[in-house]
Amino acid sequence: MKCEACNKRHATVHLTEIASGEKKEQHLCDECAHNLNDQLIKMPSPTDILTNLINQVAPEIGEMSKTSCPACGMSYLEFRSSGRLGCPMDYTAFKKGLVPLLEKMHGSAQHIGKVPSRAGKELVVKNEVLQLRKELDKAVEKEDYEKAAKIRDRIFEVTGNDSDNVKGTLQQDG
Repeated sequence: MKCEACNKRHATVHLTEIASGEKKEQHLCDECAHNLNDQLIKMPSPTDILTNLINQVAPEIGEMSKTSCPACGMSYLEFRSSGRLGCPMDYTAFKKGLVPLLEKMHGSAQHIGKVPSRAGKELVVKNEVLQLRKELDKAVEKEDYEKAAKIRDRIFEVTGNDSDNVKGTLQQDG
């Protein structure tokens, strides 16, 4: 197919314009397309379009894109593309972008899953008490005092005889 502008060279650029529901096609050679491009209003580059999309879909990426870890040098964009952090310092360096990501993926930014058996019973109890205290706070906030009392009693069972600390928490909130 020949260029529609000069009728000399082979058309390598194919433009499609849809205006008012009407489709118009142009077939141009490289040189004529380049001349036409100079006359057109500056169109956004694919990079500009992608950056705008990223900022709309995931605002933390646009904000964090310039951030990199001072220890390992990994950038936030490298982390997002690979899905792996480079070093323990990345958790601190990328915290602003990681917290929303973890909450979206896991429902929470704090680990509440299994604890290794070698960690000991104290850690298991501590994690359970932390979770129960969160539930207790929510129940008190909703003024569901029956549920709050049951949770308080469960904390009492888990921690042993440390009822003063647990009841003090409930009285402060209620």
